[in-house]
Amino acid sequence: MTLADTQAWFFDAISHPGSVRAGAAHAAATHGAEAAALLTAGPELGPLSRLGVYHFAYRARLVDALADDFPGVRQALGADAFVRLAERVIAAHPSRTRNLNTYGRVLVDGLAAPGRRVRHRGFLHALATLEWALVEVVHAPTPARLDPAAFGALGPERWADLRFRPGPAVRLLELDWPANAWFQAFREGAAPPLPARGWSATAVYRQGFTVWRMNLSPVAYGLLRRLYAGERLGAALAPLEGAARAERVMDWFSAWVSGGLFAGIEDGAG
Repeated sequence: MTLADTQAWFFDAISHPGSVRAGAAHAAATHGAEAAALLTAGPELGPLSRLGVYHFAYRARLVDALADDFPGVRQALGADAFVRLAERVIAAHPSRTRNLNTYGRVLVDGLAAPGRRVRHRGFLHALATLEWALVEVVHAPTPARLDPAAFGALGPERWADLRFRPGPAVRLLELDWPANAWFQAFREGAAPPLPARGWSATAVYRQGFTVWRMNLSPVAYGLLRRLYAGERLGAALAPLEGAARAERVMDWFSAWVSGGLFAGIEDGAG
């Protein structure tokens, strides 16, 4: 067998959701029984027991990776229940890449999918969505930032036609649960009770090496969502008549621009 064949056999054996013996049998059936001859007995452990060390360590590492990405979900669900959830997710969706940076998405999807009952699934899914946004923003490209001076290059008469490009290190979340408020209390060292259901919106964004979370009111969220969808500034502002004072809107834009929520602007009239 080639080195690639041997590596594929070994990976299938340790990542199989069943027992060590089942994993070895599956790998042998898929990649050739001759690879099993590579397993040797040690001073105290037989071949399958030695393979079992890696079989266990593979799952333990993925559980640890999910716990690192979702500390809030682990706290809300409880350590033992979180391990059981993680093991079910790992069994259904073993990692297939060399990099674990993107693997945690499977837990978010697992909480969204119907199936085995999970206590407080709705809130846990909202919380996992928030925590996964934090992970994605950490690994997003270095954010480009809108230069406020770019407005000065265009006359005020052209502002209504401007379109805003979203920053690459921003995630805009609309949730059915107050996940960010609970997460903030958790980060401050509290053990908050699970909240009642309620609408919330949060912008997760990165400045340099620091990740921030900004709560948004329904009006502010609606405006930012429309801008991110590519609406021109004038059209995006139109629904705000009577809903927000001009100075509040200017405060929002000041915070969004300084936070890097926009990567740039385009003249939609051009």
